[in-house]
Amino acid sequence: MFRIVPLELETHFAEGTVNAFLAIGDSVTLIDTGNPGKASFQQLKSKLHTHGMTLKDIDQIVLTHIHIDHAGGIPYLLEEKELPIYVHEQASGSINASMEEYERMQAFFHQFLTSSGADPFKHIIERPFKEEKWRNVTFINEGDVIQLGGKEFEVVHVPGHSQSDILLWNQETGDTFAGDHLLKAFSVNAFIEPPNPGVVNRPRPLLQYRHSLKKVSRLPLKRIYPGHGEAFSNHLTLIKTRLLEQEKRCEQILAILATGGKCIYEICREMYPRLHGHTVFLGLSQIQGHLDLLEERQQVKYEQKDSVIIYRLT
Repeated sequence: MFRIVPLELETHFAEGTVNAFLAIGDSVTLIDTGNPGKASFQQLKSKLHTHGMTLKDIDQIVLTHIHIDHAGGIPYLLEEKELPIYVHEQASGSINASMEEYERMQAFFHQFLTSSGADPFKHIIERPFKEEKWRNVTFINEGDVIQLGGKEFEVVHVPGHSQSDILLWNQETGDTFAGDHLLKAFSVNAFIEPPNPGVVNRPRPLLQYRHSLKKVSRLPLKRIYPGHGEAFSNHLTLIKTRLLEQEKRCEQILAILATGGKCIYEICREMYPRLHGHTVFLGLSQIQGHLDLLEERQQVKYEQKDSVIIYRLT
């Protein structure tokens, strides 16, 4: 008999906990793996044991995206068992990344913070390079069908929160693994990311996220299992709420810019005065996404002043 088992794991991020899931039926799939580190991995194994399972029972791993609180356990899992890993193709450049790719990404974030008017040495979220050797990875795409616990789940690519975000849904039951695309507990940040190698312009994540939300609103989802918080239903109401929140943020930014041109960091200090240190990046990313939306609507324009970008009302 098919069943879905949530595995709630602790995390040092503001969300408090992160969810992994077991899809148990004719086979056993682990959806997401929790944080990096031995403590988190031991907690994952303990949660498995609570439900009468061990790593030996798992047949495959599927990742909803590759943020470290969802994919951080992969190296530890692979030390104990060879398992096939399924993840969206957009993750291909980040998995087993070289030092050269790591430096390219760090240079992008350094430049983004500088152009925002922030201090890249105080406000960058810099993680040291760590060589990883993921094995047996299969890259999946929109429309692919994966067997989870013997049931067919369709892959829906939902970029925005990250470029590798996917949603997995069963057309028969409406059961859905949403990762961080849809969270009831709090609003999702659409993170600024570097462009793929060889691409000039960065993605515009909030525009992507809004498109993904509208795409998902056309799907008859039922029970939704998110990356953080409890399972929920009625995704249409939640999507409307999230879109309205974005409109309110746009109004806040327009009101701030009504007093004159400002860089992103200045807007961030007015909207999110409690953010300090590395957490400033979260606010900068949020604001840049909304400025992208306002620019598309031709409500703001920008100019470069030395190394900093200044936004003004049109």
